[in-house]
Amino acid sequence: MVIRILIFCFTSLAVGSMYAAGLIRLTTALIVGFGAFCSLFLGVLFLFPVDKERLLLPVYEQVPAWPYLLLAVILAAMLAAFFLYRSSPVRNERADARHFKLLTAGFGCYLASVFLSSLFWFPSDAKRLAASAESLRGEVLGGTILFLCGVCLSCYLLYRASKGNTVKSQDLMRRLVLSLFAVLQLDKVPLLVAYLLLYSPETEVVFPNIAALALSAYLPVSLFLIQTSRETHSGE
Repeated sequence: MVIRILIFCFTSLAVGSMYAAGLIRLTTALIVGFGAFCSLFLGVLFLFPVDKERLLLPVYEQVPAWPYLLLAVILAAMLAAFFLYRSSPVRNERADARHFKLLTAGFGCYLASVFLSSLFWFPSDAKRLAASAESLRGEVLGGTILFLCGVCLSCYLLYRASKGNTVKSQDLMRRLVLSLFAVLQLDKVPLLVAYLLLYSPETEVVFPNIAALALSAYLPVSLFLIQTSRETHSGE
């Protein structure tokens, strides 16, 4: 466990340092590419016939693969557009307390959406045994929609916070926002949520279709990362 924590901290700091050092386009490409790869992997996995002895994921029902494959294609297209098209000039704002308030609100909204949604995703044993499958599915779907709305709002707030700059540093807030976002590993949260909705060997309660909806949170996250990276002075 200690080794895993150390590896997690090292990778977080490494990716955040890449943003802080100015390797913005490369780092964003790696993050978005990782999301596309994970979506493609799950899509290919669900193309195989259902096998009760499947070792990778305990999903014993036929799961449509097209949502995962479609998400992989969309992320790949966004990544291609990121490199092929340059952004138009943007209006910068002088960094002040308002940008730091937006930064705090953005991260707070992201974390709050995860924790509040978890109340719907993981019901207690008593509730799981008493409620019907349709009732559980409805709660999980509501929690996922709440999570998506929270991610979209937080990405907008963080994007607004990234527009602050100073005379000496035109990308002050952009580098700060992207670095903190990477250090906190918030780009991996959609994958983590989808994994938890897919992998539940103890309760045997899985929601593979809703997991695809949760994984689609990669879209606003990728849009935020790409648009912010395109507007950086070093990315012009």
